[in-house]
Amino acid sequence: MSLKKVEQVKKDRFFRIWDILVYGVIIVVVVALFLAVTLTADKSSLTAISAYYDNGVAFSYDFEKDELNIAMPDNVKVEDNGENTLTIIFCTNGGSLDKPESYNTIVIDKAERTVSVTESDCSNRKDCVHTPALQDSSSLIVCSPHHLRILPDDYRDDGQTLPVG
Repeated sequence: MSLKKVEQVKKDRFFRIWDILVYGVIIVVVVALFLAVTLTADKSSLTAISAYYDNGVAFSYDFEKDELNIAMPDNVKVEDNGENTLTIIFCTNGGSLDKPESYNTIVIDKAERTVSVTESDCSNRKDCVHTPALQDSSSLIVCSPHHLRILPDDYRDDGQTLPVG
């Protein structure tokens, strides 16, 4: 490299004004998108949930009426753990309620108005078990290997979720 080029590189600044402006615009856009997503999420408490298996309703629970409706009685076993907790064992059509196989254990906390999957034999990762409990209308629980979706009744699907199955 010539001595003239070395002097030119030494004179150049690390950042030019246009670089700083572009980075600033990018940061503003990222912050605006983050705020839009977090502030517009529906954080209202759960009123009712439904569990879907192969796009059909397996069971639903209404927190307001304290009412459980079972649409697939061959796949659902209910254990009432007192007045505040309801445990539901859901087995797929390949599973058995006698000795749990291809199952998900779903706990409904009536007092806290939360729903969570506490146990499953779906895969090694058990994403459904590690998914945070449903506390509001902005999220859902999906167990892809078992084709199970648990979501609030007032959950609005924007059409961008991946299909189960």
